[in-house]
Amino acid sequence: MAMVELEGRKRLIFDALNAEILRQAETDLAVIDMVALAVAIDAALGGDGVMPGGDVDDGKEPHELNAANDG
Repeated sequence: MAMVELEGRKRLIFDALNAEILRQAETDLAVIDMVALAVAIDAALGGDGVMPGGDVDDGKEPHELNAANDG
């Protein structure tokens, strides 16, 4: 079956799913980690790409924070 040409957002989603499934297949694809797939899609669409409960890196070290950027 021929693959349809994907553009824009659909291509980003396809590429994210493809990469994440290949990554999971390197370890154990008996059970697909759906949360990891969702996080991969979120990252591809500009989200933070952080697993639930994971640390969010805002790029600031504690000594760099001040009233204007502490939030």
